[in-house]
Amino acid sequence: MKGQDGQWRGVTVELWQQIAGNLGLETRLVERPFDQILGEIAAGRLDTAVGPFAATMERQRLVDFTHDYTVYQVGVAVLRKNEGARGVKILHALTTPTSLMIYVSLAFLMLAAGAALWLIERRHNPMFGGRPAHGLGSGYWWAGVTTFGVGYGDKVPMTFWGRCIALIWMLISVMLLASLTAHVAAQLAVAEFGRIQGPANLRNTIVGGVSASAATEWLRDQQIPHRLYATPRAALEALRNGQVDSVVYGKATLQYYADREAGKLFDVLPLVLDTQKYAFPLRNGSPLRDPINQQLRLVLTESRWNDIYDRYLGTGASAPPEGN
Repeated sequence: MKGQDGQWRGVTVELWQQIAGNLGLETRLVERPFDQILGEIAAGRLDTAVGPFAATMERQRLVDFTHDYTVYQVGVAVLRKNEGARGVKILHALTTPTSLMIYVSLAFLMLAAGAALWLIERRHNPMFGGRPAHGLGSGYWWAGVTTFGVGYGDKVPMTFWGRCIALIWMLISVMLLASLTAHVAAQLAVAEFGRIQGPANLRNTIVGGVSASAATEWLRDQQIPHRLYATPRAALEALRNGQVDSVVYGKATLQYYADREAGKLFDVLPLVLDTQKYAFPLRNGSPLRDPINQQLRLVLTESRWNDIYDRYLGTGASAPPEGN
């Protein structure tokens, strides 16, 4: 990032400054269009770059790379829903035809289990005796508290076959409850974060990407149609204006901008589409490779590196920003 004083700053910039200082290198930072940097390194007009760059296979056909210094995670940013819309979306997700079918099926199976237990226990167990309606109600109540693990113990089978049915229903109810929980959790996730749960979902949305980035290489490899923007800021601006439905880019970079956006308009989904490694690009045969690798091994073990990382991205961030 370029400050008002004209000085560059950022995670990779400070890492490079520390390495260059340790090696006694005189460094001059020059600004170049992001999509031209690797070509200039390959031609020998630049020694390296503090972009930073993910060491992808496509890029390694053109230039060499040092050892990696952090992990690059490809993530997705979407517009944050307001609380009212989110509540309506959650309610809608939990009342879809599939959801209603699961609820009705569970209720019917509970009634069937309760009725079977009542038929066996009604002549031998006063807890399930009385009129049929009362007995069926008792059986249904028993099946319900057994299914959801409440287990009041106010109604229990006493006969051998009644207890057999109870054991069978306990096993069935565990599987039914697990399926219901998984379905509800999935529906809530969809309501909270939209329909994007993987590459297949991205093909049904308008995706924004950043020119010459590793994330865009991934989009091309996955054959996902996308619109390109010059910088992450430009892509997020397109998301804000409704020109795209999502932005695919480095997860930590997206989170960096999302945390600093006035009004907290963006959500970065808890989804990692791809994992790559950041490194410094060098021309093939560069004499800087071994010295830089030695310094990387040293610097990355120092607490100062963690302090730099956390100052920009926060504890637990996965990758520094890429690009301008």
